[in-house]
Amino acid sequence: MMLRPSGRGALFAAVIGVALALPACGKKAPLRLPEDRTATRAPSLVARIRESRVTLDFRVPAHRTFPEREDPWVLARILRQTGPTAEVVEAGALLQEAGFVFGAPVRWSDQAPPKHGSIIYRVEFRDAARHRRALSEPLAVTWKQPPDAPSSLAAVGQLHSIVLQWTAPIGDGAATSYRVYRREMPQGVFEQATPDPVTDRNFVDSRIDYDRDYCYEVRAVLLAGALEVEGTASPEGCARAASEEPPRERPPASSP
Repeated sequence: MMLRPSGRGALFAAVIGVALALPACGKKAPLRLPEDRTATRAPSLVARIRESRVTLDFRVPAHRTFPEREDPWVLARILRQTGPTAEVVEAGALLQEAGFVFGAPVRWSDQAPPKHGSIIYRVEFRDAARHRRALSEPLAVTWKQPPDAPSSLAAVGQLHSIVLQWTAPIGDGAATSYRVYRREMPQGVFEQATPDPVTDRNFVDSRIDYDRDYCYEVRAVLLAGALEVEGTASPEGCARAASEEPPRERPPASSP
């Protein structure tokens, strides 16, 4: 004698049958491994333009959970797009076989950026297995005309410091600040004396060695959100800091 399933039992059997039949028909959904999913959002980018060269500053992201247990990032890919509808290309890559240190600052310069239009950059990190992506938000870089060079740069050596003063470039506006560069004479290379732009038109440099000659140049900087546009350099100004006060002149002795 055959037993007919009750209404609830028939429904349960139908559900089981459909579940078993689904894998056999149609396309299977692609399997996404955890290693292929975005692990975290990379820190924001900061861009600087100097003499038509684009420099990106960013930091190495940590993994979303338990960064101390995760493999470090070893590859940073810089992605560039020259317009919303243009193809995304790899503009450069930084490989660190030993792995990047989480939170460490990274700098990359685009040696051949397009000359016109807006450029969109993103940075992607991958581990040694080329998995676990971390992707930054896009940063659009657009500029028209860099600011002119400051003029009348004067450098005066004082006790343990060198004091700089300069004149604002023509068309200077409220959004203009300045970055000071320094080199040691005679063959030194210009390096930043002010990592962050200064808003005043003067600067006191006390992080120098005494009794040595230094030369300076100043560049105007236009700030627009995460973008800095540096102009051309001012003429150099050179000076030397004194290590001790000059001897004071004694008043002439009075005649008897």
